[in-house]
Amino acid sequence: MNPKSLVQSLFILLFFSSTAFANLPRQTDVLIIGAGLSGLATAYHLKKAGIPYHIVEITPIIGGRVRTVDYERKDQVTLHADSGMEEYWESNPAVKILKELKLPLKIEGSASSIILSEKLEVLSENENLEGFLKRIFSAQELSAFELFRSKVSPLIDRIQGESPLPPDLMTLKDIAFSEWVQQQKLPKRVSEWIRISVECEIGTQWEQISALDGISEFHIFLGKGEVSFRVIGGNKKFTQALSKFINPKQITLNERVTRVESKNGRVYVSVLNQVTHENRIIEAKAVVSTIPLYRLSELQFSPPLSEKKWEAIKTQTWGSYFKAHVFVPRTAHHFYTQKKSDILPLLSDSDLGVIYEGNPDQKTDTQILSLLVTGYHAEKFTMMPLDEVKKQIMAAFEQLWPGFSKEVQGMEFYRYHPRAIAGWPVGRSRFDALSDEIRTPENQIYLAGDFTEGTHSSGAFQSAARVARQLISRLKGVKK
Repeated sequence: MNPKSLVQSLFILLFFSSTAFANLPRQTDVLIIGAGLSGLATAYHLKKAGIPYHIVEITPIIGGRVRTVDYERKDQVTLHADSGMEEYWESNPAVKILKELKLPLKIEGSASSIILSEKLEVLSENENLEGFLKRIFSAQELSAFELFRSKVSPLIDRIQGESPLPPDLMTLKDIAFSEWVQQQKLPKRVSEWIRISVECEIGTQWEQISALDGISEFHIFLGKGEVSFRVIGGNKKFTQALSKFINPKQITLNERVTRVESKNGRVYVSVLNQVTHENRIIEAKAVVSTIPLYRLSELQFSPPLSEKKWEAIKTQTWGSYFKAHVFVPRTAHHFYTQKKSDILPLLSDSDLGVIYEGNPDQKTDTQILSLLVTGYHAEKFTMMPLDEVKKQIMAAFEQLWPGFSKEVQGMEFYRYHPRAIAGWPVGRSRFDALSDEIRTPENQIYLAGDFTEGTHSSGAFQSAARVARQLISRLKGVKK
């Protein structure tokens, strides 16, 4: 280490040692564990309600699984692409916040090009879901699909409108979604389109989830389908805007919560600084944990959480994602262009997953293709040497677009999503009594995060709105 680097390292060490707890309060009304989307969104709602809060985050950055990577390239502007999630569906509560924060958005339809029965079906420019399906399905297939959709639509309306769900709907949790769709005796290509579309959303195989939850996921494909929103410049802009709104001084990084003790109507939270290894206790009226449920066992709770909560957590499953950024010259654009129109995003049941334009708002010499690999393929890549992953992706590209692999300038991989989103196996559901138990406050502790509510970021924002309502109802008007 050269002298300059040594001085810099010593300065950083002294800085952290002297300021580790500079903005860590001894007391607050609501302590939020986790600065991912659900934690930031919870603080967003609490600030609007005038309820004091503070966020502690175990990592040195905010955003959780939402990350935008900046790439330096010689003689080019910095490239950027999301290494986590890509878009927000219209029904996601995040969209309302995105608009309130006045972030620049790109709107896309729910239809995507798809590889169906080994044939590339290209979505035309300005073509909606209804027109796309009418074109790619035969008259018989389309008729069967419309009949299926007419059966599913009222079920979804009831799922979204009735609480608690009646027994006839709850029986759907005891059969796999794959089996339930097969019982409808749909043509092969229709069944395959449903499977690929839904599996990209749930991050796992359709036989691994209940029919009740599979039907619920299908809501974005009803009618003309939902539009989706992408943040121009990457999702990092969203987390930065949320942080600015809620005040960065209300967020402390590098703090790991180790113990949560509830007594006499208060909660005492032990936090361990990841840099200085100093431990401190924060007193709060309530605690919101946005820690993924499968990691909740890493905390001590006194008194312990209920047995039903632990049963709900232990019987949950998850969907997996693996991200790859593929760098190609702009001249390679003709591979994913037809009739002067982009064919991306493209859904595939392969090692390529869903192919997006990674930096669509940048007109640079180098372009990024963002691969969102899901389910079995993601789990396989997570355990595989990355050189082998690259070979398999190259082979998949060659099968899709012969000659394309020669255009690839490099790849970067992100496999920190082995348990990316919540899942509920056959016999369980996000709508059952065990899930309701998860959402019930206990000892002034409120559980949030996407694993408490639903899949993707929609669950994160739904949970944030829920705990905010619960906390506002309890704390609003109460003297500090």
